[in-house]
Amino acid sequence: MLSVGKTVAIIVPLVSYIAYNAGHKAPYVSLSCSLLGIGCPSGIPIHGFVDDEYKEAYDIFLNNFKQGLDIGASISAYVDGRQVLSLQGGWQDPKEKIEYTNETLQMSYSSTKALNAIIIAQLVEQGLLDYDELISTYWPEFAEGNKENVTLGDLMRHTSGVAAIDRPLFFEDVSNLDRLADIIAKQPHNFDGEPIHAYHAISQGYYQNEIIRRVDSQHRTLDSFAREFKDKWKSEWYLKPEATEGLNTSRISPFHVQSTYQQMYPIVTNLLNPWEDSSFVRSWFDKQSLLYRSIMLASMDQDQNLMNTNKTYRTVEVPSYSGHTNADSMAKLAAILANRGNSIVEGEPNLFINEDTFDEITRYIDDPKDVIFPNYRIINLRGGFLLFRNNETLKIPDEDESADFIGGAGAGGSVFIFNEKYNIGFAYITNGFHGNGGPDERSLPIIRAIVKQVTKQKKLN
Repeated sequence: MLSVGKTVAIIVPLVSYIAYNAGHKAPYVSLSCSLLGIGCPSGIPIHGFVDDEYKEAYDIFLNNFKQGLDIGASISAYVDGRQVLSLQGGWQDPKEKIEYTNETLQMSYSSTKALNAIIIAQLVEQGLLDYDELISTYWPEFAEGNKENVTLGDLMRHTSGVAAIDRPLFFEDVSNLDRLADIIAKQPHNFDGEPIHAYHAISQGYYQNEIIRRVDSQHRTLDSFAREFKDKWKSEWYLKPEATEGLNTSRISPFHVQSTYQQMYPIVTNLLNPWEDSSFVRSWFDKQSLLYRSIMLASMDQDQNLMNTNKTYRTVEVPSYSGHTNADSMAKLAAILANRGNSIVEGEPNLFINEDTFDEITRYIDDPKDVIFPNYRIINLRGGFLLFRNNETLKIPDEDESADFIGGAGAGGSVFIFNEKYNIGFAYITNGFHGNGGPDERSLPIIRAIVKQVTKQKKLN
């Protein structure tokens, strides 16, 4: 019989090993799969098509499901205005065996901000808005609380000082646009008028909507403009799907999260490690922090999971993140942007009237450090799009700054990006909610494979 000491010497390392693996395993595989290779994902349905040259992207996409990195997801890519792949895989609902298809709609979180940037650029072209104009010109009440010098450009680039909200917002506030406008107009500038970069995770869309309402003759909002994209560019977007007449909302996929243990594991280890900076994690629990006020207080009823599974919440716009769409719809717009806003389908209109608009909205201004998310690179261009530098984010081998991409990304991993030089438009969207948002271990290898193939082809030509 083993002594107590020997028993402890065996059990403690074993339990530690299991606990470590449970915290670090892929989010959608069982512990038995992770430890023993038993009960791993199989029989994964895949729909769509891929050109032979991009078979590597298909293999990576399929492997994401096999490794337990995704439940249901879709990718789409265009090169030189031609769609080279459109794939949907896995499950919209694994319990009911509802497959993830090109009919599935998914909330794209902050990838919606790229759509909003397009719409606002169109209104700037029409002369209704100006990036250099004071917001108070369109909305006099906005000037309260040291916000009199804030421009539309500041709002688009997250330097307008309205990321954090001082009072909690409720459904009754967000569903009544006049009431919401009064609340957010009274919000004081977060930094006493100083243009500091603080990511407007949720608030940006509220302010954009009110500005648009005031300059549009029909007093429309972002959702109204977004729904026109389906007829013009075959790109589906619904910012308040449950209030959209004729839309079959059973197409909307729920999100699937990691286990509570896996969600808490990095938080606890960060807080317990005396050599690791835990200030960001701690700010989630500090009700006075910019992070808490920009995420929690700005969320309807302080709904902590932000999953928008509540059908009542889906009847109103939260334009910063409530865009329900699919990868084909995102990639189509990305492909047009890669073509400088010019149409890629005969008979369809251009995104922009003037080519100068593309140069204006993609103009680099500066690269300040974000004070809410200091550990993330958030570089906003003139029109609000994100800049993804290759040497910092994408890390595509053997490529220089020509492989930088522009676009948007969202919590859970959605990606909406384009590259003008290689004329690539790419999108990825998923119901597997994990990671830190934006290009991650699921989408990055696919992006790299596409760029590798494109550069190979262009060198041959």
